[in-house]
Amino acid sequence: MTAGAGIPTAGRRAPSRLRTAVRVTAAVFGAYGFAWGIAAFGAEFGTLAGMAPAEAVTAASLLALLVLPAVSLWAFAVPRAGVGWAVLGGGAVVMIAASRLVGITAP
Repeated sequence: MTAGAGIPTAGRRAPSRLRTAVRVTAAVFGAYGFAWGIAAFGAEFGTLAGMAPAEAVTAASLLALLVLPAVSLWAFAVPRAGVGWAVLGGGAVVMIAASRLVGITAP
């Protein structure tokens, strides 16, 4: 057995904590933004499809509540944290922008 084989070093511990912090922030903020995007896009799309605005908002919000824990767990399961941030953050931006565009162009 080599000397210091079981002792974690400062160089090894810091990246692990950083990776954990990046995944936690992706799970919290990225998943929230993604769920918000789903709620916003679903509400606009539902209204455009003929639903009453209150029903569209309620249905989209319930869907977002189901998606939020799933994508939060996915942020920890994805092999690279950067991919998780890209999918969650990028998806949130695209869905929110699409909901704004639908809201502007809808009669």
